[in-house]
Amino acid sequence: MNPSVIATIVLGSSGLLITLIYNYHSSKLSKDRMNKELFTEFNKRYDAINDILEEIVVKCKNLEELDRYPELRFKLNDYFNLCAEEYYWYTKNRIDKRIWVSWEEGMNRWYNKYPVIQQAWKDELESYGHKTFYMKHGDNLFSKR
Repeated sequence: MNPSVIATIVLGSSGLLITLIYNYHSSKLSKDRMNKELFTEFNKRYDAINDILEEIVVKCKNLEELDRYPELRFKLNDYFNLCAEEYYWYTKNRIDKRIWVSWEEGMNRWYNKYPVIQQAWKDELESYGHKTFYMKHGDNLFSKR
């Protein structure tokens, strides 16, 4: 085989390999950056609502009591929306599985411990459906343990 053909094949293969490695690392960095941005944003939003969740479970033992405080009901819906957004981005592989497992554990702690949260979630799904929360029918945002 002609030495210039061999040199062309070697140089072309080397260039392809370098391009593939670069694209892989660039894609990984981009995914990590998005993961960090979502992590930071969602944690900030949760921090802003955490005290309100505490207020809800202290003041309200059931859905009827919660309905006496429309502003708290709206904030609980904000929490449900936050959880749904986290779930959505997890299903799109934009949230690392270890982060999701931690968030899911915290979500289920709230859900399983307080009947008012269970009742409000059930009411939201019955009133507005799964699609409102970026979910397919049969998806479970919270799990009863």
